[in-house]
Amino acid sequence: MKKINISFVLLISGLLFSCGNNTDKQKVEKEKTDSTNVKKDSVTSVQNFDRKFDNTSKFISGIPQSSSSELSKIDTMKSWKSFARSSDSSWKMLDENRFSKMKKWAKTELASANSVKRNVFYPFSGPDILNAFILFPNADTYTLLAMEPIGELPDLTSLNSNARIVYLGSVEQSLNDLFKKSYFITKNMIGHLQKNKVNGTVPLMCIFLERTGNTIVNIHNVYVDSTGHELDRPYKNVGIDANGNVNIKDDSSKKIAGTPGVRIDFLTADSKPKTVYYFQVNLEDRLLKKNQGFVSYLNKMKSVNSYLKSASYLLHYNEFAVVRNLIFDKSECILQDDSGIAYDFFDKNKWNIQLYGRYAKPVADFPHIKEPNLAKAYKSDSTVKPLPFTLGYHWGTKEVNMLRAVRK
Repeated sequence: MKKINISFVLLISGLLFSCGNNTDKQKVEKEKTDSTNVKKDSVTSVQNFDRKFDNTSKFISGIPQSSSSELSKIDTMKSWKSFARSSDSSWKMLDENRFSKMKKWAKTELASANSVKRNVFYPFSGPDILNAFILFPNADTYTLLAMEPIGELPDLTSLNSNARIVYLGSVEQSLNDLFKKSYFITKNMIGHLQKNKVNGTVPLMCIFLERTGNTIVNIHNVYVDSTGHELDRPYKNVGIDANGNVNIKDDSSKKIAGTPGVRIDFLTADSKPKTVYYFQVNLEDRLLKKNQGFVSYLNKMKSVNSYLKSASYLLHYNEFAVVRNLIFDKSECILQDDSGIAYDFFDKNKWNIQLYGRYAKPVADFPHIKEPNLAKAYKSDSTVKPLPFTLGYHWGTKEVNMLRAVRK
């Protein structure tokens, strides 16, 4: 494959936002056993937990507080009510035009994948727990990987009314691309997620969880150390050096050898405990090969459903072979658009492929991507199914594609 400037691709592109009818009963039973790899302590108590994370998440989502919330007075402000009305309108439109169609589609086309509580692996995700949760609602754990900063929720009680208004404005701006196009444009997101604006992926992930009917139970920073173990340990700051390394320091400004992340525990509408992890990590081979602790951590995953969308075609290139091979090794199902793994990398002796929608050449930001065999498959395969919703780079047209691969 043609060598590319990875940094350039990361800058210009948007990173975001059934599996088959497998009748092998022994495989399904085995995976039900494998699902015990999910952490049992995701939520220590369904009834008793500190509501501060959930209250803050509701406020920035435009969802009213309970009468017992310490934020119940400030959500009566005229500015917040205006924000809430706008948010309700946007989310209602999304649900009618996209989410309801995705949920209906997933009930049939992802029925097999969702019949087992298989975890979800989502590289190049940005903060997009939203689409992963809608398509794979039965997972207990979602693992998201990307380069966007982690950040944290705002301390609303310490902000004056003007500062809260400014923050809500930043939230609205950060969601514009998602509402319109279904994915985040990196160059826009870099600005929106700065510390003095939305402040990282955490606030957006919390908004997505709240707006899909969940309750935030706990948020805490974690990191994976050099031996591949997940640890709870505070770190002071995270930075990216000129070589693309993500570096973290503890409270004494001492460098920590590891990969920073955040763990968000939440409850679904029917009180099922679930967890989403987000790790800030560079997935290029040259850096993953020096980050063997994190590679070891990922290799501990049992079978997963992998999801790839608006992934900048990075997995088409040899520079991302480590994570591509990991997806192939760990996945029972892979759901992606053409910006994920190149069609020619799929071994048709190992994977059952189902195509959806219509294929069109990549948008102008990716002129080097050529997939003649995928285009040919769309023309010659009589089993291609329609796709009733739009996702990804071709959001403005009907030429949206998706591929579902199920391990044979």
